[in-house]
Amino acid sequence: MQRSTIREILKITKRPDIISFAGGLPAPELFPLTNFQNALIEAIQTEGPAALQYDLTEGYLPLKEFLCGWLATYGITTTPEEMLLTNGSQQALDLLGKIFLNPNDRVLVGDPTYLGAIQAFNAYEARYASAPMDSAGLLLPEAERIIKKVRPKFAYLVPTFQNPSGITMTHARRQAFLKLATKYALPVIEDDPYGYLRFTGDRVPSLYTLSKGRTIYLSTFSKILSPGIRLGFVLAQKNIIQELVLAKQAADLQPNTLLQRAVYYYGRAGHLEAHIPVITESYRKRASAMLDAMKQYFPSTIQWVPPEGGMFVWCRLPKGLSSAKLFKKAVEAGVAYVTGSVFHPNGGGDNTLRLNFTNSSLEQIKEGIQRLGKVFSEAL
Repeated sequence: MQRSTIREILKITKRPDIISFAGGLPAPELFPLTNFQNALIEAIQTEGPAALQYDLTEGYLPLKEFLCGWLATYGITTTPEEMLLTNGSQQALDLLGKIFLNPNDRVLVGDPTYLGAIQAFNAYEARYASAPMDSAGLLLPEAERIIKKVRPKFAYLVPTFQNPSGITMTHARRQAFLKLATKYALPVIEDDPYGYLRFTGDRVPSLYTLSKGRTIYLSTFSKILSPGIRLGFVLAQKNIIQELVLAKQAADLQPNTLLQRAVYYYGRAGHLEAHIPVITESYRKRASAMLDAMKQYFPSTIQWVPPEGGMFVWCRLPKGLSSAKLFKKAVEAGVAYVTGSVFHPNGGGDNTLRLNFTNSSLEQIKEGIQRLGKVFSEAL
């Protein structure tokens, strides 16, 4: 187990002179402070001491029932018995590693993949079989070759607005991948923290929707409400949920009693449905500002895929340039990013980097990209 590179970079970005495109932080000025404060007060006034007492490991039933209805509007059908509330979806990754992985078990991932999942599975001594991706998602011939060769314990994918690449797996590619997973009896973990933040293009059905019996679905309130409340959820078959409950009881007993109730009262009042379009529109403008600035200030030899939603733009530098070596020069110029190599569990990606657009103002985005463009131009 190692320190998170992104968490270490965040220490640098605390400096007031740094424009940070490094962390995956939501915009704090968009947090619904008043409505959430009212929901906290309502939870305490309505439920009294029960709002501060121990509670069930599985999670607060009224919130789970509300979530079932809310998810149905996105085409995701489930029941409270098929849901476990967790302390962020990061805890869900840890619990899934705990119940699935033995030392040296293989996990099929995209190349690149989410750093937090690598950290969670590393604790259980996993090894990674990484399949390359194109703009439509995981490349299936390579994925099948890997599955046949190493027989991974499960596949871990972020198919919608992937962290770090921003890529969304197409509907056709999802169906073909699930057919492959069924052929080889491969469980699939679908991590979907960004799927509700679409600002262009058509919605693509989740892997869980397309193959409920094959897929374990994770999501979180971190990106659509607040990361500080640390509340996420897992959807899976009942027998898997029961195993996760046992693992969670040993880890932390239960989700936060008060905050579960606050999210319930917040959502019941219709605030969640009203809030998501507000942040999505704001992020659309910021993503557009970043892409426009990149076209203006970045050398033409730098490549990227415009995201349809989420929080990130993934860049590929020309061969011969190292994002890790250029990071120090970028910080000296007053801007920070995340080097791409940390998202490649088996090495590689030295000429890639991830940019976050949700935690900076439009003015900061233009200025930061201009500074970064100068660093890259001088390097070339």
